[in-house]
Amino acid sequence: MKYSVRKVQRRLRELGYYAGRIDGIQGPKTNTAIINFKKSKGLAARAYIGPLTLSALFDNARPPKRSTGTLPWMRMALGYLGLREIRGSRHNPQILTWWQLIRAPFTDDETPWCAGFVGGIFEGLGIRSTRSAGARSYEKWGVGLSGPAVGAVVTFWRGKPTGWSGHVGFVVGRDQSNNLMVLGGNQGNAVSIKPFARKRVTSYRWPDGAPSPATGMALLPVVKSDGRLSTNEA
Repeated sequence: MKYSVRKVQRRLRELGYYAGRIDGIQGPKTNTAIINFKKSKGLAARAYIGPLTLSALFDNARPPKRSTGTLPWMRMALGYLGLREIRGSRHNPQILTWWQLIRAPFTDDETPWCAGFVGGIFEGLGIRSTRSAGARSYEKWGVGLSGPAVGAVVTFWRGKPTGWSGHVGFVVGRDQSNNLMVLGGNQGNAVSIKPFARKRVTSYRWPDGAPSPATGMALLPVVKSDGRLSTNEA
C-alpha cells in the first residue's frame, strides 16, 4: 500500500493521536503519534510505517463486506472507525464538533459520547437528531422497527434494565454467535464495531421519512468478531 506522510498525519489526527501540522514531515511529533497508535494496536512501538501499520491505520476505515449500501449516515459513520479519545488535558476535536452539532454544552471527550456520535452523524447530514447526550433519548426518535436492520439506530440498557443509563449505536450485522454487531462511539473509548448481547436491546429506530428496511436477524450480514461482548461504554 502506498502512503504519504501527509496522509498518515491526517489519519492520525482524525483518530486523536496527532495534533501537529499536516506538513508531510515525519518529525518528532509525528513519530510520537505513530508510536502511540501502534502501542494501542499491540504493534512494535517504533516509528516505522510498514504494511501492518498502514493496515491498522486505514483498513478499519473501509466498510465491512456486504455493508451498508447507499445509507448516507452509515457511510459517514464508518469513516470515523478508530477515532479515539485523547488521554490527558487535550480532547479530540471531532468529538467536540459532535457536541456542538447536537447543541450539547460539553467541551471534553471524557463525558460519555455515544449519543454525541450518533447525533453528530445525523446532524452533519441535515437529519434532526434528539439533540440530547442521553443514549436512551433515541428510544422515541424517528420510527420504531420490529427488529434489527443494517443502519438502524439501536439502543441498549446499561448497568441494569430498569436504570436510566444506556448506549446507542448503529447496527452493522450479526456475528458468528448471533450477537448484534454495532458501530458506535465511546465503545472502549473509541468509534468501533463490537458485539452486543441482544437481551440488552431496548429499541430499534429508523430515520423518519427514509424508506423502511426489511428487518430480522436472519437478514443481517455476518461480521466476524472475537465474541467478547461489549462492556465498556461509559
